Amino acid sequence: MEIRELFFGHRRVCLYHLVNGSAPLVYSIDYHENGQLLLDACKQVGCSGFNLVTISGLHWNQELSPWPVETVVSKDDNFAGEAPQWLPVLTGDVVPQVERLLDAPPAWRCLAGYSLAGLFAVWAAYHTDLFSRILSASGSMWYPGWLDYARANEPALPLQGVYLSVGDKESTSRNAVLQTVGERTQALALLLAERGLNVKFEFNPGNHFKNPPLRVVKGIKWLMENE
Repeated sequence: MEIRELFFGHRRVCLYHLVNGSAPLVYSIDYHENGQLLLDACKQVGCSGFNLVTISGLHWNQELSPWPVETVVSKDDNFAGEAPQWLPVLTGDVVPQVERLLDAPPAWRCLAGYSLAGLFAVWAAYHTDLFSRILSASGSMWYPGWLDYARANEPALPLQGVYLSVGDKESTSRNAVLQTVGERTQALALLLAERGLNVKFEFNPGNHFKNPPLRVVKGIKWLMENE
């Protein structure tokens, strides 16, 4: 395994080159760099045969939120709506520079994310055709205005696979907005399925913070087995 590290401003990008030749390439956004945790979880579920890119160090609430909203979780939320500024960096700088380090073009690309990054991954599919697979684990589908946006718009590319999951205890939050995450994630899955996309929705045991790497790699495995 070869690991290459790049920086794009404050953002850290790590390429885990695991497979030679054309192979699926998963871009995974998370709060901290967690490539080895993801690979360890892959061993648990028997998932292999892809290359991995981790992206961390983002200004989380600012750069992953699709549009500004008022305080939802706490007074320090700062959902600034800077996703439209971050996405061109991802597609125009990160992806080309990473893929120049590979020995062959990827068989396909997946954009994956956890929590707010999961919302970003799905939102990004409406604005770029670079990723044919989308993975959102415990994604922030509670985000104000998101479900209405998804209903009113279409992904930029006819996606080959969409994996959505949520913890079965996430909707027990005391916060009235966060309580909607389960029903809204299911509603999004139904919406995309009705539009003819190959969609998997899954409940995982536990709250929002239980074993994020395992939740992500379960999605990777499903996407690889349902090409």
